[in-house]
Amino acid sequence: MNIKYLSTFLIASLASFSAFSTSAAAPKITIKSELSSPVVLENSQDKNYLRVSLTGFNQETQKRSPINLVLVIDRSASMSGDRIEKARDAAILAINMLNPDDTIAIVAYDNEAEVIVHASKVKDKTALIEKVKQHITPRGMTALFAGVSRGIGQVEKYLNADSINRIILLSDGQANKGPTSISDLSGLARLAAKKGVSITTIGLGSDYNEDLMTAIANYSDGNHAFVDNAADLENAFQKEFTDVMSVVAQNVTVTITTDKAVKPVRLLGRDGSISGNVVTVKLNQLYANQDKYVLLEVIPAKGVNEQSMKLADVNVSYNNLSSKKDDKFDQAVNVRYSKSKEAVSKAVVEDVLVESEIQKVALANEEAIKLMDAGKKKEAKAMMDASANSLNSLQVTSPASLQKAKQNAQAQQDLSDSMEKKATSTYRKSVKESNYKTQKQQY
Repeated sequence: MNIKYLSTFLIASLASFSAFSTSAAAPKITIKSELSSPVVLENSQDKNYLRVSLTGFNQETQKRSPINLVLVIDRSASMSGDRIEKARDAAILAINMLNPDDTIAIVAYDNEAEVIVHASKVKDKTALIEKVKQHITPRGMTALFAGVSRGIGQVEKYLNADSINRIILLSDGQANKGPTSISDLSGLARLAAKKGVSITTIGLGSDYNEDLMTAIANYSDGNHAFVDNAADLENAFQKEFTDVMSVVAQNVTVTITTDKAVKPVRLLGRDGSISGNVVTVKLNQLYANQDKYVLLEVIPAKGVNEQSMKLADVNVSYNNLSSKKDDKFDQAVNVRYSKSKEAVSKAVVEDVLVESEIQKVALANEEAIKLMDAGKKKEAKAMMDASANSLNSLQVTSPASLQKAKQNAQAQQDLSDSMEKKATSTYRKSVKESNYKTQKQQY
């Protein structure tokens, strides 16, 4: 083959396969669409999995985007002692990690919500820290709805598409003042998401409502952490700030339009909408050098040997915080048919296959939680054990895929085996946190 032609061919192939940057001044996120089975057996309609992977580009810390942060901190009576002390320490840590170009507001809630630091630039850290020490003291009940509402009001004051707009919500108890339902709080989270604000939830101890806290995080595409020991609270804040300071893209929308003869079955992991043949998933933020993905289960159309057909069009749009512009990416995903079972087997993308199984394990764990809630602990454990076995029995051969399957199988087995060793409330929170991190690829 002519060298010039070969070079042109390779460049064109790479461009159609993923988005990448040719300019150091304006990097782009890497996007790759791939099927678990790009070659399928003729005249069959087995389930297939389409993964759209998004990888954030490298970012220098000193060039990070401004942070628009609101801390919403529980100061109810249950936070007495070590918990309130560690909450103050975590808030002070947050203040000290911000720059003068960043903004911060702090809301404390008990019977009602009080703004103890109104949204403002981080100019006088000593004064901010003094307010934390004076006003974050335990009292009253848990007006969580009011706290989140006031938090959204504060983040709006400096809301900017080029800033990282984030609320960190801390609670150690059940919402018991004002609106308390998951529906009510999820509505606030959806409102925040529409404004481009993510809410990270941190549950402290064994008495908070993990269903409520994960729902708030989920609907606003935030992180979630379960902190069993107050001494670990600062570590949770430190990890959260690692994410906040490394955001490279916001308002990410992934749209998958399947061919009319292709059936989109369900999304695995992330929430989204499926309307006919159009699947839409939104991510508020993408971090530097981190991988996120959208995983869609589909049933391809029937085809004949050696036929190639379009399975879907993938469209991705996002706000690039490096270039301050909106980037777009489009790609067609095709599937090929063969009468050879060996050809089908050889073409399997094992990493996508393993990832689909990991997400199905998370779904099974949600069902196991329901069994536990119904008092069927034995059945719940059997379901979790079966999930570990399904990962262990995956027919994969590549070292990386095999390692990923085995590691996740062991983690699932460890989670199952700890059921009898932990108090039910603590164990349930561990499972919810594990599932959330899996489904959102929270690292």
